[in-house]
Amino acid sequence: MTNIKTQAGVQAAPAPWPTLTVAELAAHPGNLRAIETPADLLADVKENGVKEPLYVVRTHGDVPQVIDGFQRLAAAVATELETVPATSRPVIRLDALTPHPKNAREDLDISGAFVDSLRTEGCRIPVKIQRVDGGVLQVNDGNRRFYGSKDAGLTHLPYEWDDDDRDAAGQFLDMITTAQHRKSLTPSEMNQAMFSAAEAGAQVGRIARAAGVRQKDVKTVVKVRSDEKLSAALTGASSYAWTFEHMAALTEFADDAEALAAITEAAAEVDADAGDVDWAIAVERTKRDKRTKAEAHRAELETAGQKIRDADELSERAMPVWRLRGTSTEEHAECKGLVWVFDERRGDRYEPYCSAPGLYGHTVPESASGSSNGGTKTTAEKEAERAARAAVKKGNIDWDAAESVRRKWITDLIKRRTLAKNITNALIGHVNEALISGTWGVSDDLNKEGTTGILAAFLGLNTQQAKDRSSFAEHIAKDPRRAPQLQFAAIAAVREKCANRSAWRTDDQHAPWTRKPTGQWFRVLESLGYPLTPIEQSVVDGEPYDPAKKKPRAAITSGSEPETEQETGTDEESSEPEAEADEPSSDDESAA
Repeated sequence: MTNIKTQAGVQAAPAPWPTLTVAELAAHPGNLRAIETPADLLADVKENGVKEPLYVVRTHGDVPQVIDGFQRLAAAVATELETVPATSRPVIRLDALTPHPKNAREDLDISGAFVDSLRTEGCRIPVKIQRVDGGVLQVNDGNRRFYGSKDAGLTHLPYEWDDDDRDAAGQFLDMITTAQHRKSLTPSEMNQAMFSAAEAGAQVGRIARAAGVRQKDVKTVVKVRSDEKLSAALTGASSYAWTFEHMAALTEFADDAEALAAITEAAAEVDADAGDVDWAIAVERTKRDKRTKAEAHRAELETAGQKIRDADELSERAMPVWRLRGTSTEEHAECKGLVWVFDERRGDRYEPYCSAPGLYGHTVPESASGSSNGGTKTTAEKEAERAARAAVKKGNIDWDAAESVRRKWITDLIKRRTLAKNITNALIGHVNEALISGTWGVSDDLNKEGTTGILAAFLGLNTQQAKDRSSFAEHIAKDPRRAPQLQFAAIAAVREKCANRSAWRTDDQHAPWTRKPTGQWFRVLESLGYPLTPIEQSVVDGEPYDPAKKKPRAAITSGSEPETEQETGTDEESSEPEAEADEPSSDDESAA
């Protein structure tokens, strides 16, 4: 039996029919026939006017020719009406039709968007009808349009007659062939059609209802297609099915040609998917956010009268203040050698340097003795250091971008109302392993400030709610079915707090005690369906990360069984000691 999903009770008066003047119709001799108008029709027209539209076509010379409705026109003339409703194609009343009793579609899916489009634009495709036993007018093709039009409040449908001798077998074969012949518009074609409709004068609301999308999505399409640079970006990756979300992201970078090029390049890759474009967008957003913060910090320093220098301007004796022994940043604030230099590793701030530590009485570490040859650095050494700094800067940007993508994915997982049974079991197994085995330093890190901030974000708490960790439970859903997700959120916050930047480094700042458990955490997320970004994949694989080496995000099979944490061997996670950092670190992040 056909399953009909309709919007019960949603009715709206259809748009009025266009009208033609009676005088214009009567001026054409062929429209007035020598026929007798039934008395009941004449009385109804006199009281209510003509309600049923006349079917009128335009012949050569733009002459209106009545095809159906001669009696109604005669009644209009007799009652001296000025206008009558008209339609340029044959229509029939819905209540005169009967749906096919054995329609092939089991689920007609009469969605709100479909009904809205019918309510706004009417039914544009004729239904195919046939007169069967008992004079019943049966809908052989167009049953979904029939039910949707009823919900939309339409009174008439365009129609065409099916062959009178079409047998039952032929009706079912028609259902097959007409379904096979239909082809939906591609996303690109749909977007272009919406933009063309807007150019032709259609309002945003009308386009949204006809296309079954949000008004904000229509506005995004129009904005992107109207901008020469943004439209060129779409064209540059024409084979990619641009989503509304990704098009909206393009508008953020309308004035950043480099960012647009990077996103377009990712979308233009062979077999590029939404994850690849998400990653490219996240990287460009991270760059932009860091640049914005750095500019704000520089403006703050300049307002305070601080001296700002480029790294290349400093002598080889210059040193960041954090490396000076026995001198804090606050104590060094009055030093005459204080200058501020852009922090290339973080990329979002400037850090204090002392331009000549020895001259101003500071003690420097014994290891800071200049180049490997004990004197002035060679050009080759300077270039090698510059390249290394650039690689670290790029790697840190990619790491931070991956973190934003990953945490958004975790947040979405925690917010889901329902989960597949295998995913729920995997979450429970991971929580049990972490709590019972005591891995990942849960007891040490669960209540630290860094963990608390991450957990508040996972739970969707606002700034006020996030102030008091002891009240978190008051602000979350009480549905016991969501317990696995909420418990997982707490464990995930601990793991994310520990997954700091040092995890991706394989140079002299490598930290295997961080990299190994971080890789195990990423494998857990991958088993839950998270597609790893290239830098995360390098940590899992135990390989150095090369920002210049393109590597697609991991392909995830939705039906795969999630691993449990026990399978990833997390019982060794906390066994290795913390090594001394070469620069200061916090609970949240290694400064490396």
